[in-house]
Amino acid sequence: MANDRPNEDIPREPATVVVTICALRKKARPPLAATPVSLPIGSQQIIQNAWIEKIRALPPGGPAGALYAGRGFGLATQAAKIADAQLYILSAGLGLVAAERQVPLYGLTVSSGYAESVAARISSEFDVGAWFSSLLSGPHSDQWTDVFGQSSGRVLIALTRPYAEMVGKSLSELDPQALARLRIFGASLEPALPVALRPSLVPYDDRLDAILPGTRADFSQRALLHFARLVAINRGSYDRDADYAAVEAAMSAVTPPERARRPRRNDAEIVQLILARLHTQSGIARILRALRDEEGVACEQSRFSRLYRTAMEQKEAA
Repeated sequence: MANDRPNEDIPREPATVVVTICALRKKARPPLAATPVSLPIGSQQIIQNAWIEKIRALPPGGPAGALYAGRGFGLATQAAKIADAQLYILSAGLGLVAAERQVPLYGLTVSSGYAESVAARISSEFDVGAWFSSLLSGPHSDQWTDVFGQSSGRVLIALTRPYAEMVGKSLSELDPQALARLRIFGASLEPALPVALRPSLVPYDDRLDAILPGTRADFSQRALLHFARLVAINRGSYDRDADYAAVEAAMSAVTPPERARRPRRNDAEIVQLILARLHTQSGIARILRALRDEEGVACEQSRFSRLYRTAMEQKEAA
């Protein structure tokens, strides 16, 4: 007779955890009352407290994993599925959020030059690390120890440089045993990270573009996805040197593609190019691709999103 009880003596491979940055693009536009525009101008402590109280009072808008749009976020979600991993999201407005957690619809960035920038509300020098540390104690955030406690396996984190600057200090305060399980993905992150985190940088470079093409904006999530396919689902030890050797072997088999040299345009020029396209085209991704491929315009995705909104406002006002 077959034994229907699960065999508890079979060793089970610890799950991987995937952490990715949130996306500026969301699947719905937040109301102004859920953005920093509604905050006063004051010291960072005052603004931190005001924002925490605001997000505490906002109604839930759905699970965090369903809030964000964009290719990079989709790649990270795919990596989590491949690795059978718990997914967490690094949010500049909410903190460290499990994908299934119910969260409010909000709009906030720590980067300057955006309508939803919290930096514009702070009258003193803005400390992004202190801002994120305050969010970790907020109503929607977990702690780093919660994330590392989900698993005894690898913790894979995709970062851009602004997010590395934001989370580096709090992440570096983990114990050495936790940091040994950490793998960080991103481009040119070393200067933005505390020394304790630099050994965790996985050695991806421009050769990744020959294996998994994309933009600079989604480099970290592409590297994360490649790693999930290459290493993270394999059973065995979680030795960092072995992981890095596997990545180096994969990279050594290819050469980086030549990058097209695109002319640099100022904001006003790009807005005019977008307005011209809006007469016959729609959709931010379609127009960005057209300007890159047909006009040869160099424009980073987050900057283009801001200029696209400006162009849309000008079009609606005309």
